[in-house]
Amino acid sequence: MFCHDPSMINSNGIWHGKNPLLSSVPLLLTQLTLISLASKTAEICLRPLGQSSIVSQILGGVILGPSVLGQAPKVAVILFPQRGNVIIETLATFGIILFLFSIGVKMDVSLMFKPEKIAISIGISLFIFTLIIPMIITIAIMNQVDIESELRKSLPLLVGSQSLVAFPAIACLLAELKIFNTEVGRLAVSTSMFYDLLALSTCAFGFAYLETREEGFFISIAAILSILGFIAGVVVVVRFFLLRLLVSPVTETSTISPGRHHVNELHLIIILVVLFISTLLSEIVGQHYYLGPMVLGLAIPDSSPLGAAVVSKLDTFVSGLLYPTFLAISGLKTDIFSVSLQQSWQTAIIVTAGVLVKFAAVMIPAMQGNIPFQEAFVLALVMNVRGVNELIIYNLVLEDKKISGQDFTLLVVSSILVTAIMTPFVKLLYDPSRAFAPMRKMTIQHHKKDGELKMVVCIHQHDNVPTLVNVLEASGASEESPISVIVVILVEVVGKSAPMLLAYRPQRTLEPSNSCNNHISNAFQQYERQNVGKASVQVYKNMSHFDAMHDDVRRIAAEKRANLVILPFHKQWAIDGTVGAINRSIQEMNLKLLEWVPCSLGILIDRGPSNGSLSILHSKSAYRVAVLFIGGADDVESLAYGARMVRHERVVVTVIRFILVGRDNSRERKHESEIIDDYRKSNSGNERLIYREELVKDGVGLAESIRNMDNIYDLILVGRTHQHSPLLFGLHQWSECPELGVIGDLLASSDAGTTASVLVVQQQKMTGKTNASIGQLTNSRDMFVQDGLSPDRLSGHHNPSVSISILDRENGR
Repeated sequence: MFCHDPSMINSNGIWHGKNPLLSSVPLLLTQLTLISLASKTAEICLRPLGQSSIVSQILGGVILGPSVLGQAPKVAVILFPQRGNVIIETLATFGIILFLFSIGVKMDVSLMFKPEKIAISIGISLFIFTLIIPMIITIAIMNQVDIESELRKSLPLLVGSQSLVAFPAIACLLAELKIFNTEVGRLAVSTSMFYDLLALSTCAFGFAYLETREEGFFISIAAILSILGFIAGVVVVVRFFLLRLLVSPVTETSTISPGRHHVNELHLIIILVVLFISTLLSEIVGQHYYLGPMVLGLAIPDSSPLGAAVVSKLDTFVSGLLYPTFLAISGLKTDIFSVSLQQSWQTAIIVTAGVLVKFAAVMIPAMQGNIPFQEAFVLALVMNVRGVNELIIYNLVLEDKKISGQDFTLLVVSSILVTAIMTPFVKLLYDPSRAFAPMRKMTIQHHKKDGELKMVVCIHQHDNVPTLVNVLEASGASEESPISVIVVILVEVVGKSAPMLLAYRPQRTLEPSNSCNNHISNAFQQYERQNVGKASVQVYKNMSHFDAMHDDVRRIAAEKRANLVILPFHKQWAIDGTVGAINRSIQEMNLKLLEWVPCSLGILIDRGPSNGSLSILHSKSAYRVAVLFIGGADDVESLAYGARMVRHERVVVTVIRFILVGRDNSRERKHESEIIDDYRKSNSGNERLIYREELVKDGVGLAESIRNMDNIYDLILVGRTHQHSPLLFGLHQWSECPELGVIGDLLASSDAGTTASVLVVQQQKMTGKTNASIGQLTNSRDMFVQDGLSPDRLSGHHNPSVSISILDRENGR
């Protein structure tokens, strides 16, 4: 019992001769500050070793606890006295309630109730064998070795904790390692969600029975029925009251966030009140507080903006302060010096057995499901990580005095060690980019003249559709050289952690017929109907966070063996020519894709709304394209694309070559002249291909020439980087958008003299690394091979995908 003086809540300052830390508020603020500093320091120190944040945050608490600083009695009494434990632990518990609700909202319920077959087999294998085999080993140890009574009571709990595979820990690790959108990441998410369904059901009903068995059979049945009633009640209230009465449907206004409706402050307050009520009810029906927020989060449908709005409002505060505080408190309760080496070996055997059994329980069904050995091994590593769910259970049983402080320490230390060992191995063994590394040139320049051109088109605003359709139509689809278009609708999902990539079938979705996604799909389907036998279209819907979308785009480009990926620019132009919207998340995604993409890439600066260009499909006027050529592999790629466009009967392509005065006899100039001459010869007699040269003295003259370019073009093609040239000296200092390069940034500036849309092209780099230096040419790109001119250089083999393709599964293959 601790008696609290109401006058000791706030401090009157040091000038009254009293220690401010004797008051509750200064003490709490000091503890939060120390926990944040210790956790962040540990994270910085352990980051080079490849450790996850959860290890660092627990170790931050260990440093402040009795294992390190607590060895000094005065430090422990002043900074973390027992009278302050109730306050900080209550605050941390409040944070865990919000964290669990956030996790529930982010979980995709369909992955729990309708998982893949391989996820079901792995989940069932984990659920059965991780309980049975370690339990057999534990019984053998208890029968053969003399064990203290306290440890004997806690051994079954230790066995049960080793069988946990919690989605929150898996999700946090995958997000930190940036492999959430990989095949291993998706399978780990699906398996852990299905396993959570089994484990949560078993634990909830099991605890209800064990807590009430002494009261009689009917009381136990009543306890179990109360849990079912609580879950059903939460689902009914959320789905039929909150969502139907409080949120009126709002028509989509943007493809980037089709699920965002108007949510006001009243709605947020109501959902928070419902959250606290559900947490209270879970305690009333005999369950611990973790059940209420998790069930409420799961009950909120994907289409609801309520949960996502609450998560976006509270995520930084919860994940940045309250969640690390709870982890650190677990470290504060850990006293390494209380552990007896004589008793710890039994725990070490059980933990080791649990890890090995979990490896076998994951790898055997995974390899039977045709998953390669290395990916199955990495999946087993991921499934072995420990997280907040284990710590919640350890703290609950410690409070109920079902385990001793020594047992608690052993459990926490085992969680730290297992996670600390597994995480670096995952980083070392799994590089998802290796599976999609192409073995041949996948560019427009190296594309066979009579082969199928494959293009991946990414869209996040429906306003970009007309310009994109014009670009596709101008690409010159024909029966001899058809075009395969893979459209990826980018949908930012705020509230869901599990990313989804779905084949878009409007007739099978619940979206209204007037939704933006349907408009986008219909526009490209119309392009396909206008080019029957010449073009094909597939539409996918990528629902994910923007910081992970680049992984899906890479995967699609690799599996479809695309020659070109077209990305949207992060700025949108209004009708009056001004910048109407800026999305920095799109810019970050583009920069990540520029670092490594398995084919050529183009960033489309869409000025369609400002120049009023008509659709090629419905207009008889010429579609004018300009190709700006300075030199380098990227310019050659844009030239190859322009040479393909000129095949279209209504497309006029003008190649404008900028030449530095006095450099006509350089070796690079001769090679470039040969390239251009080859393309001109292959299009001899075609009056729609126009070539002209402009002499400039320096970078100022180049910039002035581009700004004064005739405003008659609908589209301008330009390379992102250029070979070393005095023409570019000084221009890169004024560049605002590094993803566009010097000339692309110049054309995208507000003072550009053109209203044409711009496609900035980067040729595929086999090394996977982008050389950001202006004027340097990557050695892996050969700019001296032209389309159709050197067939012997075009030989190569496709890289067969060694992983399970989600696209193939969507297509039924």
